[in-house]
Amino acid sequence: MKNCFQTGDIFRAKRMELEEGFCRVVITEDSTYTIGSADNRYYNVVLNPGGYRRGDGTTTLCIDIDLLIEQLRVALIGSYHTCVSQCAVLEGETLTVLQNKRVTQLRVTDGALLRSVDIGGLGCYDAIYQVDQAYLICGEIEITMLDAGLNRLWNFSGADIFASVTGRNPVELRERSIVLYDFADNRYELDYDGNAIS
Repeated sequence: MKNCFQTGDIFRAKRMELEEGFCRVVITEDSTYTIGSADNRYYNVVLNPGGYRRGDGTTTLCIDIDLLIEQLRVALIGSYHTCVSQCAVLEGETLTVLQNKRVTQLRVTDGALLRSVDIGGLGCYDAIYQVDQAYLICGEIEITMLDAGLNRLWNFSGADIFASVTGRNPVELRERSIVLYDFADNRYELDYDGNAIS
């Protein structure tokens, strides 16, 4: 069964909190982090799966993990175009994080990098949702469905960017369908296999 989500106003929040069983995760942006600097705050683990260098346009996510008996702080360096408010999904010991076109999975018990892929596509991506055993990645120009192994299953784009001028949420995940609105107020409805319903 799929959950209902609405993705409006995702750029306003600068913090994301996730909780599952023994684990609580808080994600914020570390705006002071500089690659290679000795003045950065302390992190147990620093991950840079995209291979960014000092001077590149980046956003560093501070991932605070509370496992009840211990705490862990992970720095995840990624694209400058990272949106914090809906950037991650927590399932068991795996945290899946979206940083624009890169999706990274890490183990919350030790911060180990499990997998990181560049999903490509058009424009910037700003939100990730778990849908059954897959991930729906929402962006300004297209939405993309990835399987559990982070392989692209399908993608869809409209006539304009996914943004509503009438106050509607541009992306709404319903029980059996995904409803999208673009900047020209066109409405699209897809099933979770990427097929157009209307």
